[in-house]
Amino acid sequence: MATAKQTNKTDAASTAASTRGEAAQAILDRKGDVRRAAVQTRQELRPAARSNKSREICNRLIEELRSSGIKGKNGQPPTLAVYAALRYEVDLDRFIRGAYAYGYRIVFPCMIPNAASGAMCMRSVSCNNYLGGNVPFIVDPRKPWGPAVTEEHQTLTSTRAGATRRFIPSRVKGSVPPKDDTRFPVVPPSEIDFAIVPAVAFDAQGNRLGYGRGTYDRYLPQLREDCQVLGVAFAEQEVEQVPRDEHDCSIARFITA
Repeated sequence: MATAKQTNKTDAASTAASTRGEAAQAILDRKGDVRRAAVQTRQELRPAARSNKSREICNRLIEELRSSGIKGKNGQPPTLAVYAALRYEVDLDRFIRGAYAYGYRIVFPCMIPNAASGAMCMRSVSCNNYLGGNVPFIVDPRKPWGPAVTEEHQTLTSTRAGATRRFIPSRVKGSVPPKDDTRFPVVPPSEIDFAIVPAVAFDAQGNRLGYGRGTYDRYLPQLREDCQVLGVAFAEQEVEQVPRDEHDCSIARFITA
C-alpha cells in the first residue's frame, strides 16, 4: 500500500509534468501565431520587391563568401550548403550560380525517406545538374528522396513544366538506380564549411523560426564549430521576439534586405 509520502511525491511529479506540458503547448501556440503572421507578411511582398530583395541578399552573400577566407579540406574545394527556395522565400539562384563559378562544392538539403519527421541530409549537386533543372530534391524540396524512395512516390512527385524525369527509378518498387544516388552523393556535416539557412521569422537576438518540423534545429548542431552559418530572410520577416524551446538553434547573423 502506498504511503501518504509516496502519494504526495507522485502527485507532485504529475503536477510538474502537467505544468511542463502546458508550458510547451503555450510555446507551440505562440510559434504558430508568429509563423502565420510572418508568412502572411512575406506573401504580401510584391513579386518585383521579392526579386529585388533576393538579388541584393545574393550580392551580399557573394561578398561574405569572398571575404570569408574558408578553405576546403582533404583536397576538396570549400563546401557550401544552400537551399532550394520555396515560393515566397529568398531566392538564392544568383548566389548559387556565383558560388559555382568560384569553384565551390554546393550541397542542398534532401529530406530522408522512412526516417524521423523532418530528418534531412545534404547532397552534392554539380553545376550542370543544377542548371539542368531536374534534381528531384531541388524541384520539390519538401518531398523525401533517396535509395528508399518508391516508384509510386516519385510518380507523385511534382515537377515544373518542361522538366524531364530522368530521376524516376526502375520498375522495382523501393529502388533507385545507383547512378542517381552517386550523382547526388550525401556529404557529411563535418565537410561543410559555409551554410546558408532560411527562416520564416527571426529576431534581433538571432532566434530563428522555421516551418515547425525542427529540420535545421536537428541538423545545425552536427556542423563543425568553425563552419560559418548565416541566416537569410527579408527584413519584413523580423519580429520583436521569436518564441523558443531549449532545443531551438539560434543563428548569430542574418543577411536581409
